[in-house]
Amino acid sequence: MHLKKLVFALLCCTMLISGCAVTTQLSLSEGIRSFQVQDYRQAFIRLKPEAERGQPDAQYAIGYMYYYGQGVVEDRKKAWYWIHCAAKAGQPDAITAIKILGH
Repeated sequence: MHLKKLVFALLCCTMLISGCAVTTQLSLSEGIRSFQVQDYRQAFIRLKPEAERGQPDAQYAIGYMYYYGQGVVEDRKKAWYWIHCAAKAGQPDAITAIKILGH
């Protein structure tokens, strides 16, 4: 009987983790879509949690929005933080931004 409960508990955990991954992916794709259509406020709301989780494309987008004051108050210090995080993770646009802007 205990084995059935253990299997059930593991199944529930797996489903919860899978659900989180789907939710994260949905949030990321919605955030990127909002960014592409220049709805920066919605993009920021959707992408900030993904950036905090370490997603490089979200980190770059958040850095971009902070740098140009799109959807948020311009803050170059926060912009560089996020752009550098994305660049360290290998995000190509962030790497290019650092080279062009010289930081």
